[in-house]
Amino acid sequence: MKILFIIKDVEYIDPMGIMLLSALAKERGHTTDLAVLSEGNLEEKIRTSRPDIAAFSAKTGEHKYYIAANDVVKSIDKNIRTVIGGPHPTFFPDIIIKHPFDALCLGEGDDAWGELLDAFEKNEDPSNIPNIITRDTFTEDVRQKMRPRRRALDDLPFLDRELVYSRTRLGKFPMRSFMIGRGCPYKCTYCFNHKYNVLYKGKGPLHSRMSVERIISELKLLKDTYPTQFIKFYDDIFVFKDDEWLTEFAERFPREIGLPFHCLMRANLLTEPILVNLKKAGLSSISMSIESGNDRVRNEILKRNMSKETMIEAFALCKKYNIPTFSNTIFAIPSSTLADDIESLDLNLACHVTFGEFPLFFPYPKTELAEYAIEHKYFDGDFDKLHMSYQSTSPLTCFSKEEKLLQRNLSLLSTLCLFMPSLRNLIVKRLIKLPLTGPYFVIYFLVKAYTVKTKIYPMKFSFMDTLRGIYESFVLERFKHTEEILKNE
Repeated sequence: MKILFIIKDVEYIDPMGIMLLSALAKERGHTTDLAVLSEGNLEEKIRTSRPDIAAFSAKTGEHKYYIAANDVVKSIDKNIRTVIGGPHPTFFPDIIIKHPFDALCLGEGDDAWGELLDAFEKNEDPSNIPNIITRDTFTEDVRQKMRPRRRALDDLPFLDRELVYSRTRLGKFPMRSFMIGRGCPYKCTYCFNHKYNVLYKGKGPLHSRMSVERIISELKLLKDTYPTQFIKFYDDIFVFKDDEWLTEFAERFPREIGLPFHCLMRANLLTEPILVNLKKAGLSSISMSIESGNDRVRNEILKRNMSKETMIEAFALCKKYNIPTFSNTIFAIPSSTLADDIESLDLNLACHVTFGEFPLFFPYPKTELAEYAIEHKYFDGDFDKLHMSYQSTSPLTCFSKEEKLLQRNLSLLSTLCLFMPSLRNLIVKRLIKLPLTGPYFVIYFLVKAYTVKTKIYPMKFSFMDTLRGIYESFVLERFKHTEEILKNE
């Protein structure tokens, strides 16, 4: 069969989920193709490629684009089977009732995807496949449809990067995305992982990871096949402890791969032995989220269960070993104030964060904090109207128009403040009050482009590639920070 994967846009993060599904499909002898909605040629792509299956993977915010794209597919040929999966359909399975998708995949789709393709190829009813929902088998209680989580990851095929690299700018972009494992045992209220764990309760481990051998094998092929300067590991938490796995990784990665890399950690898990091993392996920069500088907001509302002292110590450890740091901090959290946001900025300054993003809180489906916002009438529960990006205006009703302007300006200027800490008082006392969001965005973009390129993901580009990258990044960042208009693409 011919399978067409449809994605909204390509940023600078490899769409690893689609790459895996394509690899799994090819293992069964199917062919795959890619359509990018932002290119504006979906109808032409469907008519020329004539797929048997069109597949979408949707997060909240972008799901509405895939609903519209599905309508386009069905309007051209109703016999094309359409499948949707990802976080949004997992938590809102009634999308299969409201819109003409032929199947919906819940949770992890590795094994369900292959079985679904077999059923479609044989024209069999897929309704009884675990993790698959059709109109005939729709249920609000999705747990009864879930199969156990995958414990073993080594037997999964290498990602089909050619699907994306051959058709988009990512083929020439020298940073490659990779994940070594799945799952997170923590219960941060803004993240879907805690609800995901409830969905899978009693159905497998909270966290699984590949062997070092499996990781090295795939990265060797990646490095030999595509121009690669840098690896970004996208796992929520790269390592949990100083164990035999980390020791082996620290020995083999620099010898057999020899590339700098970035990874994500929690400040309360980072120890000196872990950091020493990571630096030995080739760690170039590290992400550790602060989320909030206010103790009540951070620990009672967000349930981060972490002290300021712990975070300051972890960032100081990175400074000791000359590891640049990237931190994420959330502004406009329900029940918080602008003073809390300023306190969060001050904690970033105290931690000497190299580069930081300060997105505004967006309520994502079924997360504890989203339900809190709905319960307190801060949000009406209409997730369809959410922007794809959480870097635009707060969607909460508990903040006035004036407060939202201050939040947005502070979000943009806080990145500048980390770059030039001496501007702190001028920013929080005067600049955030000015209606200059447009100019502030340009300043934010320039600071981000410089710091990320020189400190966080240091890579070498030709002059023309640099110009092209600046333009593409600017267009992407501008969309993230402006109001979204849904168009039928």
